[in-house]
Amino acid sequence: MVEAPIPANETERLAALYSLHILDTPPEARFDRVTQLATRLFGVPIAYISMVDANRQWYKSSCGLNSTGSARNISFCGHTIAQEGPLIIPDTLADERFHDNPLVLEDPKLRFYAGCPLQTASGHKVATLCIGDRAPRAFPLNEVAALQSLAAIAEDQINLIDSIALQSQLVSAKRQVDEMNDFIRKALGCYATEEVADSVMRNAGQLSLGGEKRPVSILLSDLRGFTPFSEKFAPETVVEVLNRYLDVMVGVIHRHGGIIDSFIGDGILVIFDSLRFADHAKRSVDCAVAMQRAMRDVNLLNVAQGVGEIEMGIGINSGEAVVGNIGSQKRMKYSAIGQTVNLAARIESLTIGGQILISDTTLEQVREAVCIDGQLRVKVKGMTAPIQIYEVSCTSASRAYHSVDGRTCENATVE
Repeated sequence: MVEAPIPANETERLAALYSLHILDTPPEARFDRVTQLATRLFGVPIAYISMVDANRQWYKSSCGLNSTGSARNISFCGHTIAQEGPLIIPDTLADERFHDNPLVLEDPKLRFYAGCPLQTASGHKVATLCIGDRAPRAFPLNEVAALQSLAAIAEDQINLIDSIALQSQLVSAKRQVDEMNDFIRKALGCYATEEVADSVMRNAGQLSLGGEKRPVSILLSDLRGFTPFSEKFAPETVVEVLNRYLDVMVGVIHRHGGIIDSFIGDGILVIFDSLRFADHAKRSVDCAVAMQRAMRDVNLLNVAQGVGEIEMGIGINSGEAVVGNIGSQKRMKYSAIGQTVNLAARIESLTIGGQILISDTTLEQVREAVCIDGQLRVKVKGMTAPIQIYEVSCTSASRAYHSVDGRTCENATVE
């Protein structure tokens, strides 16, 4: 007996076979139809589709055989995959390679064998379609051609498995990409609005530095007396209170369409961009009122925890600023810079707890939708002339909002 040679590309061949995930799988009708058709077409008792792995041949489908396979070193199929075309042995006892082969001398006692190699789409011979008989027989060229045609059908079925596996892998990969994109989008959403996060995802690989000057409203909030508060309580308590406050405020800001530029200690710098909202000034004031209202819920929890109430002041200014990606190619953020931002910070520094102060440029855009509880002419750093600032009592987005001194704005409506 002569053992079949090992193909030069054996490592790659086995990898191609194992990637099909077909070994030791249950019978399938599409393969059984091929072997059954082979027995009828050629009038033989034996037909099988054999997968040749490292140590064995395993029958994916068979007719006339009592086993599920045999050792590779005695297999006929090991010889078949080592050559280009069909292997035809009219009489095994007359062939020195097989005359003393156990498959010839014992069950199934093959005296005739014909097999065609089956290869994957990558060109690796991983299986065979074979027919056999227990008596020698001739196998003319027309029958060889018919066997090759039938083998092509079996080969298509094997490659269909490969295609299905590939499709499954692509679906799985797409799912993983989608899950990763969702994670990235949610992570970005912790630092900006969902719209900004979506913009970053859509323009991945095309982000660039730069901005343009356009109208914006800048809201800056800050807690009053938080430094003494932080010195009074344990760091863990301080962080818990601050995170609770920021969590509530971020929710309010996002609902009103604000873009959080940054957290400055216990302060929040928010951009309301005219590129997104023509009514950016009104949105900023509505947001400020909603933030002050939300402080009531924050303080209910603070009092329950025994840390007492905290207060927040808010300043708003509207005007032109340079808005865009600011920083470097290695680290950038969506931000606004300019005098409009600086003045908002100056206005916020003049607030007391529970107060909202806006500039005259903001008031010009929200006059019909806001109640003013007072005004003040002040000189601020960086400005050559005094400016006029106004205390907001309520907006059209709130109902009966109480200002610091307890006054109520009547006839307010809820949007």
